[in-house]
Amino acid sequence: MSTVVCSHGFGVRADGRGMFTELQTAFPEHAFVMFDYNQVLKNGDIVVAPIDQQVVRLEKVLSSHSDAVLLAHSQGCIVASMANMSHVKKVVLLAPPVEMSMQRVIDKLSRKPGATIDLEGVSKLPRRDGTTTQITHEYIQSVNNVNPSSLYANLAQKLPVTIIRATNDDVLGLTNFNEVPEACRIDLDADHDFQDVARTLLINALRPLL
Repeated sequence: MSTVVCSHGFGVRADGRGMFTELQTAFPEHAFVMFDYNQVLKNGDIVVAPIDQQVVRLEKVLSSHSDAVLLAHSQGCIVASMANMSHVKKVVLLAPPVEMSMQRVIDKLSRKPGATIDLEGVSKLPRRDGTTTQITHEYIQSVNNVNPSSLYANLAQKLPVTIIRATNDDVLGLTNFNEVPEACRIDLDADHDFQDVARTLLINALRPLL
């Protein structure tokens, strides 16, 4: 049995919109550990923590588990690649971003209907479930000049890393990991969240990795 520590993506809860809980059900022989990076308000709104604070949170969780498998999704892959991995035996990155910058966050916000942008305060991103993701000035500053591909390459030199790419990624587009030659790479016909039929493909791909 492995302990699987789950590192969720941007602006979601610990379960990664249900993906991690579904994986937990599919692999009852493993112990899944889920936790929130962000502050969840009483009305369900989420205040996104700066990246460096997320790294500290992950390191605290990892310190309680030895020889863990780290399973990260989307922005959670960047957080994982910045953390101390001394308690981890292998890493699986699901749909990891290859770009991260303040401008990318601003561009994403500006394309969302109903979003409000306040670069000196709190920007707000409405979600489909009726809640709002609040993005602080501190968070936007924390992602500036982060180079994900370089971080993944550095991580892959220290630990076994598998990148599972979604070839129909509706959030990131088709990503390229040529700068991470040490990592094992798997392509799945999936959207960014590995939904519907792709969830079964993901479960099958993870079976030998956990």
